[in-house]
Amino acid sequence: MSAGCRASLVVWAAISMSFVATPSGQSARVAGAAPPQTLGVPGASNTTPSLFALGRTALVVWTAAREGKSNIYLAVSRDGGVKFSAPVRVNDREGDAGATPEQPPRVVISGTGSDATITVMWSKRDTGPMDTRRDTIQTARSTDGGRTFSPARFTHDTSLSGARGWQALTPGANGAVHAVWLDGREANQKIAAMSHSGTPHKGQPPQEVYHGTLTADGRMMETRIAEDVCFCCKTAVAVDARGAVYAAWRHVFPGSMRDIAFAKSVDGGRHFSTLVRVSKDDWELNGCPEDGPSLAVDASGVVHIAWSTVVNGGEPEKALFYATSSDGRIFSPRVRIATGRSSTPGHPQLTLTSNGSPRIVFDETTGGVRRVSLARVARGGEVQPPEVLSGDEAASHPVIVQTTPGELLVAWASRSGAPADGSTIRLRRVK
Repeated sequence: MSAGCRASLVVWAAISMSFVATPSGQSARVAGAAPPQTLGVPGASNTTPSLFALGRTALVVWTAAREGKSNIYLAVSRDGGVKFSAPVRVNDREGDAGATPEQPPRVVISGTGSDATITVMWSKRDTGPMDTRRDTIQTARSTDGGRTFSPARFTHDTSLSGARGWQALTPGANGAVHAVWLDGREANQKIAAMSHSGTPHKGQPPQEVYHGTLTADGRMMETRIAEDVCFCCKTAVAVDARGAVYAAWRHVFPGSMRDIAFAKSVDGGRHFSTLVRVSKDDWELNGCPEDGPSLAVDASGVVHIAWSTVVNGGEPEKALFYATSSDGRIFSPRVRIATGRSSTPGHPQLTLTSNGSPRIVFDETTGGVRRVSLARVARGGEVQPPEVLSGDEAASHPVIVQTTPGELLVAWASRSGAPADGSTIRLRRVK
């Protein structure tokens, strides 16, 4: 077992309340928002948070970087996010973790009672040339409520070449965990084949999207879902009450159109349907926008999805959209999420309340400052005007979960009020 290194928990009460701009230009308080609190490893830059909740147990993982070395930390709340435990280091080898805003560490609880297991998954980046890289995805598990973790293990064959990461994680049945990630294990062979055919490869290396089931006894069973995916946008995964697995990612459609794709498995992840294009946005881009989708499935099997794209109604602008599907084959027309005037929104993350109503958090730059906002979707599908959660502080890459019925927990990375050498993790409970 790792030493379970503990760092001092830094918790500050917010000095001021968050406000949201109204159409009149005045400000109003965010409805039902409790004062925020802050988690962080002192002297480190604390970024890339992820959340998971099971009832009143809430978990937050993040990356703390200092002097060029990064570690993964976990804090646990037993009261829905009111108080958190002191952070515990997850990775047993000091400084060998890696993360970016689009591939944060992920955490879930699988199993129940004495068999409950916390699983954390993260990327470890290779610094070698692209054609010889062997990026890895690693996991560690805790069976004592997050106080200690097993040594990290690889989720795949370590001889595989290529970039690998942008993972998503969700619990399944019988203590299993489902993961989806981007994988470049076939990149070198594909590039060589293109060269032999007289069509030299240009741009980012080819990537595929994979699904894996990590069983309770530690076995990983992999399935390739699709190829020709966008190189560095995070993926999304969900599992419904019947065990069906749902995956979403940004795909490269003909003409380098970077739109959102979706696939479903009805046999627990062993086979996936042919991909579905969620919306024909036709975002033409010869590169990666680093902004993947978010996915959830309600009790009746309706798929809810949120994503970003660019719209071209004159001057191109980035926008956020939301859609649903009752069968996983056809999605409703996209509904635009209203954002502030002259803003650049991105990085939406979606969760469902106990009655199945979606809540979407995202960040947007307005007036040179990036802030975190929350949009509520009514039962009829109408997206209500969003509210700013982060006030005037510099905030980005939010995540959201439901803890107790009627209460949500939101986390984001913030530089406001942080030490000069880094950033902190903000958490806020919202009704």
